[in-house]
Amino acid sequence: MSRRITLLAVVILMKATGGAAQTASLRTEEVAAWMATGQTCRAPLTQIATRDGNFEIFIESPAARAAIVAAAATMNHQPLDAVRVQRSLADGYRIWTSYTDNSRRNVSVNDITIQSTDQRELRSVASRDERLTLGIASSHGIIEAIRARFPEFIFTNLPEHDFHVVLHTSVGVQRYRVTSSDRTRLMGVCNGPPP
Repeated sequence: MSRRITLLAVVILMKATGGAAQTASLRTEEVAAWMATGQTCRAPLTQIATRDGNFEIFIESPAARAAIVAAAATMNHQPLDAVRVQRSLADGYRIWTSYTDNSRRNVSVNDITIQSTDQRELRSVASRDERLTLGIASSHGIIEAIRARFPEFIFTNLPEHDFHVVLHTSVGVQRYRVTSSDRTRLMGVCNGPPP
């Protein structure tokens, strides 16, 4: 029953947003499946710890965005077809870093680029400070490192296979390999169990 409700919410969502760019890269059934996964407080969000221990890197695909938005809606008792939930399903891939508890706060990330295995560099199309919300509603119940993205770098697409995330920091350049298996792991995204 809940899968049918989720699928109905996604169909309504796609009609309301005109099939936004993010959902265009996923079939309706895929979006419904990822939103159902999100309702269990899990998402295919890639998380990588940096070697120096200062940062964790997060990579959010369209599938991860659908799951995280559904998790936030679940934790905040919002229906999946609510307009504010629909607006949160923005397009693109997002990459950001978060300080760890043991980090040196005097190191900052100034830019993030992607380097494919054939050495091509992909630059972000935009960057902005973002706090994940459901429209004007907050996203309480979601892990703070996922909610607060200061800044997040937005990419139109990412390489299909392995690539490197390149952090341009105030103390130099750091490269981190991302594999296909890194991109398929499910991560818990809520502070507690879903209600």
